[in-house]
Amino acid sequence: MRTLSLLLVWSLGFFPFAPAPVWHWPTEGPPVVLRDFLAPATPWGAGHRGLDLHANGTDIVAPVSGTISYSGYVVNRGVLTITTAEGHQVSMEPVTATVSTGDRVSRGEVVATLESGHCVTLCLHIGLRVDGRYRSPRRELGLLQRAILVPW
Repeated sequence: MRTLSLLLVWSLGFFPFAPAPVWHWPTEGPPVVLRDFLAPATPWGAGHRGLDLHANGTDIVAPVSGTISYSGYVVNRGVLTITTAEGHQVSMEPVTATVSTGDRVSRGEVVATLESGHCVTLCLHIGLRVDGRYRSPRRELGLLQRAILVPW
């Protein structure tokens, strides 16, 4: 038993926990990713430029504080984009915004109502652009497991 306990403590040093979230979870319900980020091979190529987050309700809150830089429609779905003080752009869809372009919002503030249609179940697509490039928002949401190099 003592050996098993020591092995468990020793292994925790090699498998650290995910970092704490720096964003507020934007949907109601437990944090569940239905579809993961998939970077495109080329800037205009196919991919999935964000995460699809499960939702138990329709209230959407601002994951970060910032300024609403876009509130409107792209093709046939409502999109809301928050630009942070650092210039990062956080986009969410399909939503009906309860805020307008130019409004300042605070982390955790209700900013939209979630609409159906993006996933089979109710879900929010959330994307992140840093310096104009899409990347996964897993780290900010506290979902990223750190990579660990172990000796052979």
